[in-house]
Amino acid sequence: MSLLEWFYSRRESMVSKNMRSHAQDVGDTIMEFNRAMSALCQGDKEKALDALKRSFLAERSADAHEQSLSEELSRGDLEEKNREDLLHLVRRMDYAADWCKEAGMNLQLILEIGIPVPNIIWSKFCIMTRELERMAKALKVAVDNLGVNNDQSIRARKDIEESEHIMDELYFMMKKEFFMSNMDARALYLMRDLLHGIENSADNFKDSADIIHILIVSQRDRLR
Repeated sequence: MSLLEWFYSRRESMVSKNMRSHAQDVGDTIMEFNRAMSALCQGDKEKALDALKRSFLAERSADAHEQSLSEELSRGDLEEKNREDLLHLVRRMDYAADWCKEAGMNLQLILEIGIPVPNIIWSKFCIMTRELERMAKALKVAVDNLGVNNDQSIRARKDIEESEHIMDELYFMMKKEFFMSNMDARALYLMRDLLHGIENSADNFKDSADIIHILIVSQRDRLR
């Protein structure tokens, strides 16, 4: 049985349910982080901190699902190669949430210390986090349709690729803004780590989408 056939035939299995739940938790981690940044752009620090707390809770839930999936896959009836591919996918998805949490912790520290940051910097971060949320939503679509509507998964992967290109441009734009600003050394240090967290989260969404694409294409080739 191919991996995609296995996925389809076990649509309601613990593995498939947990994968969809894991993708949802990863998406919630990003969504709440974007809400935090959006609130900050509107000058609402308390609302931003509340959203960060929800983001951290979602990331913790994603970790729990990742651990459950790893245990379930280790004793499943999949071939070893297919099991490794799915574990690789789950871990990449989890890394996207982990890096978002890293970015969120730096944002929380900036807010708690009260380091002044120019509004133009926050407004451009808002653009990045909105794009990151689009990537998270597209990945959820790709996971939900894996083995059920693979064409939809492929289309979602293309959406993620497009967002990743936008994120790359924004990343270098932000670095330029940092060096053109008059922020002090503390602000530059934390803002750099915040930016890297967002960039690494985006990279892992791209990697996750690539793994899904490889799974689909390789299984199609085997069936020919």
